[in-house]
Amino acid sequence: MNKIHFFAICIIFLCFGCGSGEGGKLYTTSATIYLINETNVVVKSDDILGYIIQPGDTLIHTESLTSEYSEKPNINNYDPFATNNSLFIYGDNSKCEYRLTRIENYENRKEISSLEFQFTFRFTEEKRENAEPCNLYKELNTLANMVYKK
Repeated sequence: MNKIHFFAICIIFLCFGCGSGEGGKLYTTSATIYLINETNVVVKSDDILGYIIQPGDTLIHTESLTSEYSEKPNINNYDPFATNNSLFIYGDNSKCEYRLTRIENYENRKEISSLEFQFTFRFTEEKRENAEPCNLYKELNTLANMVYKK
């Protein structure tokens, strides 16, 4: 019986105790994100941030996050708006901008110092035309909430 317990403990240790050596390391990043509204309509964030950006205005968003990463964050793998996954709504609430969480959608990407970044996102008429319907977000959010609550 003792051999079985010893064997079971060894199996548990091997499965859960060792890992692959790919464990993450905690890093604290900070970013300044310039949100420029080049459209002729007001751009609003969802209720999480509560931002309102008038046509022609620039809003400066700052964020700081301590999180676990498998490799040191850099200008090419930083996740903007990672903590709240915000969306921005163009004018009449029919079109929503979801691309703010993907770093490749930013311009003027700069690494100010180690783990400190600066980016610019421009809301343009072209992006507005190509934006997704807001009801898609609402449907996906409702579905996610239903799955999460189960």
